[in-house]
Amino acid sequence: MTTKPSLYFFSFVFFVSFAVSLFPVFKPSPVLAAIEPLPKLKQVANYQKITQKYQPLSGVKILVNPGHGGKETGAAGATGFLAKDVNLIVSKLLRLELQKRGATVVMTREDDQEISLLERQNIINQEEPTIAITIHYTAVESDGDTEKTQGVRSFWYHPQSHSLAIIIHHYLVNKLGRKSQGVYWNNLALTRPEIAPAVVLELGFMTHPEEFEWIVDPQEQKKLAVVLAEAITEWFRQSQD
Repeated sequence: MTTKPSLYFFSFVFFVSFAVSLFPVFKPSPVLAAIEPLPKLKQVANYQKITQKYQPLSGVKILVNPGHGGKETGAAGATGFLAKDVNLIVSKLLRLELQKRGATVVMTREDDQEISLLERQNIINQEEPTIAITIHYTAVESDGDTEKTQGVRSFWYHPQSHSLAIIIHHYLVNKLGRKSQGVYWNNLALTRPEIAPAVVLELGFMTHPEEFEWIVDPQEQKKLAVVLAEAITEWFRQSQD
């Protein structure tokens, strides 16, 4: 006896045929396969613009030299806080701000290490940075007036360093409201290297009671590092114009 296909069987066959017609096997289009990747020149140009905006110091090597160290303590404040320590703190904060802007930063010391002036000169000459910045704090002379002597000073020697000293000093006075003690030409060990513009910054007097409080304030140290980085960035911008 021959068994007739059930209604369910015919329904199933019809459903499968209909589904296959709706979802054919995908084959890559020869037109799509022939399309080559779009040129990346525009993408590269946009990336360079973004980098220049947010990392304006990209490709720049900057040497930061924290003054003193080891037995060379530098000036001391009223609490006994030493210049060598604040030199290092501010230098590290400055390094961080410069790195945020894309710079490669070299430090002459990372800890409480004594390094001679000659060794520091040699590091500058070996590293061949684009610029060299020395961070210092100072004290009033023995016959000076500790209550009245405060402010910032900047030193340069070679003509290539003059504008760098001027711009940084301008930012310190105008952006932070520090009292100006002037910008000076001086044949110092760390303004003398010729391989790069080199300046020595004296960022305050440890012996002035109010200024000392500003010097050791962690929040003010961060603000100082930001302003120094902004000044350096501005110098590079003007140098490229």
